[in-house]
Amino acid sequence: MRNSWRFSEKTTYERTRKMTQKERIRKYLDDFGSITPLEAMRDLGIMRLGARIWEMIRDGDPIVRETECGTNRYGQTTRYARYRKTA
Repeated sequence: MRNSWRFSEKTTYERTRKMTQKERIRKYLDDFGSITPLEAMRDLGIMRLGARIWEMIRDGDPIVRETECGTNRYGQTTRYARYRKTA
């Protein structure tokens, strides 16, 4: 039996294709303003955020990195990146 949902009258390429990781990151930045590697892994399922950000910057996206400090579960100070869109 055919998958009839694929052949509906309103089906378009945009509706049926999956978003790329870079598209998900762009949408996340538009919706929330910034993203960290933990948020990318937890909310988007993206394990290599730094690599995708580098590709986006190479493609011309205006993104900056800020380094933030936090505390891990053992009480040790740790640093991580937070990426934001500029302008």
